[in-house]
Amino acid sequence: MLVLVIGLHEAAHAFAARLFDVKIQRISLGFGKPVMLWRNKNGCEWVWATWPIGGYVQLLNTRIQKVDKKDYPQCFDKKPAWVRIVILLAGAIANFLVAIIALILFYMIGHQQQPPIIAQVVPDSIAAQAGIVAQDRFIAINGQAVSSWQEAGTQLIIAFGQDNVQAEVADAQTSRKIILQLNGPLVKNSKNLIKALGIAPIRGNEYVHGEPLFTSIKLAFNKSMQSLWFFVVIIKQLVTGALPMSLLLGPIGLLTVSIESYSQGISVFLYFIASLSLAVGLVNLFPLPVLDGGSIVLTIIEKIRGKPVSVAFEVLLYRLALILFCVFMVQLLLNDLLRL
Repeated sequence: MLVLVIGLHEAAHAFAARLFDVKIQRISLGFGKPVMLWRNKNGCEWVWATWPIGGYVQLLNTRIQKVDKKDYPQCFDKKPAWVRIVILLAGAIANFLVAIIALILFYMIGHQQQPPIIAQVVPDSIAAQAGIVAQDRFIAINGQAVSSWQEAGTQLIIAFGQDNVQAEVADAQTSRKIILQLNGPLVKNSKNLIKALGIAPIRGNEYVHGEPLFTSIKLAFNKSMQSLWFFVVIIKQLVTGALPMSLLLGPIGLLTVSIESYSQGISVFLYFIASLSLAVGLVNLFPLPVLDGGSIVLTIIEKIRGKPVSVAFEVLLYRLALILFCVFMVQLLLNDLLRL
């Protein structure tokens, strides 16, 4: 998981840096003290560090170390702004490519999915009031076709907090339109949206046969766009407080989910890798100082001002961001421990 998601992200940064003749000093999977270290003939260090919760590429940079003037042409900060932005974007681009390739393989080899069929409806529940009955199957939610409970759940979470959410369900004979109310206190205070609606999903899976290459490419691209939009909506709901932070997974939770997905077969693991890779690529583009997006913003500001922000100001931004990151990580670890 680390190699496919974090490793290839950092490798893409390094590849782009090498392409523009920027000296690479270290490529690290994880943070902290090196557990394994290998130095190649060019002096670049390859590191597997203590805390495998991310990674970084350390490039030669006069803003963070003393550099002989003869080595200035190989310094990251001495390159044109557009070159630095390309190097910073390379990691996220690699994540998006990994996700699309994983999804192409996912659709080509076929997979199991849980059909969005309702086994039971609780009387007087939100679902019952909307006219849903047992053995109904979700066809679409908010205009988006759904073929599994995972897709149905995704669309319901996107619609979380809204009134009059349109959905289409079908029984053995006909399909019909229904209206769901997802703005009530029962929904907002629940940690399980499906259960809050008063629905019990049917048990068992159905097999989806593999698709030809070009069909799989189209499906993979569409799924990637849908997933990115889903992540954006989730982040917005977390920031606004519509969804509790307790829903997020920490490093222990991610490890558990990755092991579970791998144990369920290659197709499930490919889907997990694709989802995680998209999330990592998207989050890294956020305009926060410790992320690639923050460095891109500082580079754009430098281009507009004609000079970079002061080193002291940039260090202050990084320290503040590091404090926020540590607090956020503590919250994620608490989430994991509470689940355990």
